[in-house]
Order: sequence, then C-alpha cells, then structure tokens
Amino acid sequence: MSSSEPQSSASTAELPAALASDPRVYFSKESGTWRYEEDDDTEMEYDTAKAKWVPLVDEELWKKQQAAYAIAGVDEETPAAPVLARENKKRKDTDYTSAEAGPSTKRSKPERERKSKNTAVYVINLPPDTTHEELITTFSKYGVLEEDDDGEPKVKMYANDDGRFGGEALVVYFKEESVDLAVTLLDESELRLGDKSSIMRVAKADFTHKHKGSGGDGPTGGERKVVDRKKATRRIGKMQKKLQEWNDEDGFGPSIDDESEPQQRPSRVVVLKHMFSLKELEEDPTLLLDLKEDVREEAETLGEVTNVVLYDKEPEGIMTVKFRDPISAQACIIKMNGRFFAGRRIEASLYTGRARFKRSDDQAAEDGEEEEKKRLNDFAKWLEGDE
Repeated sequence: MSSSEPQSSASTAELPAALASDPRVYFSKESGTWRYEEDDDTEMEYDTAKAKWVPLVDEELWKKQQAAYAIAGVDEETPAAPVLARENKKRKDTDYTSAEAGPSTKRSKPERERKSKNTAVYVINLPPDTTHEELITTFSKYGVLEEDDDGEPKVKMYANDDGRFGGEALVVYFKEESVDLAVTLLDESELRLGDKSSIMRVAKADFTHKHKGSGGDGPTGGERKVVDRKKATRRIGKMQKKLQEWNDEDGFGPSIDDESEPQQRPSRVVVLKHMFSLKELEEDPTLLLDLKEDVREEAETLGEVTNVVLYDKEPEGIMTVKFRDPISAQACIIKMNGRFFAGRRIEASLYTGRARFKRSDDQAAEDGEEEEKKRLNDFAKWLEGDE
C-alpha cells in the first residue's frame, strides 16, 4: 500500500466516515465503488471483498500490456495456421481469369490522422483604442504567450480597409490548455474593469476562414514561412523556461510558501475558505445543503464537478470542490479567489494533499463506540430506577 494511500477500514459502511476528511476520495455512481487517485495518476478502487485498495485497469493500459509482451514479427490478429491453410486453398480454387477485380490480400495500414493543436484564441468587440500591450497584459494572465523569433508575444491586431484597428485580434498561447482557460474566463468579460463598452468576445481561433481586413490574413496566417530550425529550437527552449517560471506569483492560483514543495501534478481539488461561519450553521440547519448546491451550480459553469464537501466543524468555513480536470480547478481559483461572499472575502487555493479538515461524519466515526456505551449505561440506570 502506498504511503499516500488513504487509510480505510474493512467495512464499506465505515468507509465514508473514515475517509471523509480526505478530499481525494470520491464515490463513483457508475461503478458503485469508492475511488481515489494516486500522485502518479493511478486510479485506485476499494475492493470490498479484499478489504483493500486495488488499481483499476483500463482498456488503454491493457493494450500497452499486450504490446509489452508482443513477440516481434508475430501479428496477434493473424489467423492460426489451419485457418490460413483453408484460406489459401480457397484462393487457389478461385477463377482469376474473371475481369472482376478480387479483394486485395494485402492488409493496408490505416492512416493515422494527425490532430493539429489549436493554441490560439480569436478576440472581437475590442475598443478602437485597444493597445498591443493591453492585450498582452490581459491574456498573459491565463498562460504563457507564444513568441516570434524576435522574442515578441504573438498578438496580432487586425485593421480595417482604412488602416484603423477593427476591434479584432488573434492571441497565440504556448500551450493548448491555456486556450480553454482563456475562453472560459475572458469571454464576455471587460477588457477594462468597470468599462461596459469594453466587453469582448473570446473564442478558439477558427483556422478555416480568412480575415477580410487589410491587416493581413486572419487566423489562417497565409502562406507558411520557412522555419529556421536552430532559431525554433532556441525559441521553444526559451518558452519552456518561461512556462516553468510562470507560477503563482504571476497572479495564477494561490501563493506557494517557500517551505512547501511544488506539486508533481496539477490538483483537481479546490479549497474554499470563509464560505460560512459555525454560528450560521447552528442558526440555519438547511444552510449546509443550500450552500453545497449553490457552490456546485457556480462551479459547474467552469467545468465538470465530481464532488463538493462542506466541513461543518471548521471555524474557517472550509469547502472543497473536486473537478474532472485540473484546468477547471485553476479556472475556479481565478474566479473565486478574492470574491466577497456574505460580507467575507473568499480564499481559493489548490489542495496540496497535506491538510485534513473536520466535519460531523468524522466525529461520529470516532465517538460511535463511546456513544454506544453511554446509551447502554443510561438504559441500565433506567432499569434500576424501575426496580
């Protein structure tokens, strides 16, 4: 069992309470089992028969396993020798003098479709006085921008026939994941905060059309330039370095303390602080369910949510939201961090895997035996009183 594996009891009835404080664990409605992910992305499932965590084997992993044990020169899909003998006999008996072409006995290899990556977003409805620097500042918050050979960010502003800016621009990112984040958070947002006239529309760049403005070709980019391989290699190396430096200090996500170690992989769990007070929960018992529902609805606008937990024993009003993918979790942080809710300023950060939070289910699991003893003692006193 891995050191990071959640501790569990043999009973499935005790499992939810015993693991309630670990946001990595979730219940899969499809399989009806408890699951969690290791730090190396291995999906683990709780086997009730064995009373332990076991790794899930998916189809892709099975194919890789088959490939690892494949014998060189042997086609796994080729029929056995007796079958081949019968097929060869049939071919010999076939009349090849016919004008009709028979089926080819050669197996043609399927052509692999190369999926091109789209790392650009197209922006419209920009104010006429928008500047190049303004676009760089706004869009670089959501990812590292691609650079040209001169080290300039690839942000192209398109002009009308009269030479003036037409309110449209193309912004190219270094990584494809930044596109989804930028579209999710910047579409129908204000380029200049507080200025309703600067609400822009942001979408993935469509490379099937050409721009009609005189500022040059649109997202298609016109004819391909001859790429200097040495320059391209240097540029990519520089971009990779920038990507490593582009951390939480750039305003993306929570701050990281110097003492903490960087995460090996992006977390999908967001921790929200100051969402409620213990007094509010005491005064309104329905708040717990209402708040979970409200947070889920808000989070689902950013991506698929797999779990929302409210820790009703935490004075800091802590909730956690688990997303299907890390990009959605990062988008949630950008949207929620610093917002005011019921007069309190929300703190949003990625779950590091170290913190453990308290809620009622935990206490019930720990104190269950003591409560049972107390009930038995009270019952004994009641019997003695009757005598």
